[in-house]
Amino acid sequence: MVNLRATMSKSKLGEWFWRFLAVVMMFSVGWTVWIIYQLNPPPLVMSAAFEAAAKAKAKLKGARGEKQSVQGVIAPSAGAETVSQAPEPPAAAPPAPEAPKEPPINPEKLKFSDSITLPDTNPKK
Repeated sequence: MVNLRATMSKSKLGEWFWRFLAVVMMFSVGWTVWIIYQLNPPPLVMSAAFEAAAKAKAKLKGARGEKQSVQGVIAPSAGAETVSQAPEPPAAAPPAPEAPKEPPINPEKLKFSDSITLPDTNPKK
């Protein structure tokens, strides 16, 4: 005859282990979904924020000046377009070519070295 009580007690321990493991796995999946949601906000909130900013800017500036669209892009005012399209006066002489600028860093210092050595503190004259 099979000892039913001993068999049931061993399976209960294994059953609770797997239930605990299932809860931990569900928690980790939920936490991952929550982090992904926090990193990628829904676009409805962003559109509402841009719309509120456009309305607030319109109230402050009135009908003049630059206007902000709902997408957040600031469109130039009508006066700025005429200024940017104005013809430039003809130049009397072509500008002289500039001398090449020295780079802000020394590229020789960025090269890999074959061995580890201390930098030369007393350069040769």
